[in-house]
Amino acid sequence: MDLSTLPQHQKVATMARVLQAEIIEGLHGTEDQLPTEPELVKRFGVARETVRRALQLLKESGVVMSVQGSGTFVRRRPRRTTLLREFLPQGGPADWIDHGSEAWVPLEPPATWNRGEAPPELTESIGLKGEVAVWTCLRGIDAEPRVPLQLVTTYVPVEVVDKLPGLEKETSGAAAVLERLGQRGSPLSWTLTDGARMPEQGEAATLDTPIGIPLVRTLRITRQDGAMVEATEYVVSSERFCLTYRHAQDADTLNLTEGN
Repeated sequence: MDLSTLPQHQKVATMARVLQAEIIEGLHGTEDQLPTEPELVKRFGVARETVRRALQLLKESGVVMSVQGSGTFVRRRPRRTTLLREFLPQGGPADWIDHGSEAWVPLEPPATWNRGEAPPELTESIGLKGEVAVWTCLRGIDAEPRVPLQLVTTYVPVEVVDKLPGLEKETSGAAAVLERLGQRGSPLSWTLTDGARMPEQGEAATLDTPIGIPLVRTLRITRQDGAMVEATEYVVSSERFCLTYRHAQDADTLNLTEGN
């Protein structure tokens, strides 16, 4: 297919669509190497930069991957599995993979508290403004190799932290926050909201997911006496996981533990 007569702004998208269609049709099998850049230049009648931009689109969408010094290959998609999420009386959730095995173990480096600004999305959606204490944890399945599959980030307003002396020395993140707040006597209430968002560059690299694959996102908001006291975001790749929910009291066969 000669694309040389197309307007420049159409060449990249058209070339990417043609190659993706060929991969879907099986003309290039999983882990097969695509033609080299010079071969694609000759085939499509485009400049080398156009070829590189088209391949970059396919990389971002998770269709192909580059191996330095070897070329571009059709990417093997990870097996997509069910993430069973249980609602817990303590505000959960607890997550289980494949309806049976406990999903997550903390991964190195150890999670610690830091201080920073709330991300713009949370500032706009829940009004979490100003300085916050931030706890970030990487989680994987209890099997080798322990690769990061879930990213958990907890945000706590500094005025709440100031009422909980020693909180920032705790290593268990939101679990420590909920326990300490619960000891104050006032009841806690939670909302869980599911959604999706595109990953930031660092998140995509950490979770080994293409920048163009959305993240499945669950946001928990904890309130006490009407005020927001904790927000925790759980994100996983939509390429790897789909979510299924049920209440903990319906799970007769699972020994559930509180999730952070």
